[in-house]
Amino acid sequence: MSNIDWSKLRKAADIKSENEAARLVPLIASEAQWVELERSFVAVQLEAIEDGEQIIGTERQWRDYRTQVRAWKEGAEGYPDSTHRPTRPK
Repeated sequence: MSNIDWSKLRKAADIKSENEAARLVPLIASEAQWVELERSFVAVQLEAIEDGEQIIGTERQWRDYRTQVRAWKEGAEGYPDSTHRPTRPK
């Protein structure tokens, strides 16, 4: 007769949760990189506005977008699905 260590028993729900977490890791990393790139892009746009250059969007639109980009993290609706990212001013 063999002894079974029931404390090591993994439930199907736990396995599913672990698999989902593993699936999300690269998506989250990709979205974090996108956020950093967008924050840099917004900074360039705001600097251009300060310098009097004509760009698409107003200063207010770019500042609002920057706020949305900063909020694009775990807990945001749709995160980390890139199709739900905030969109640049047009």
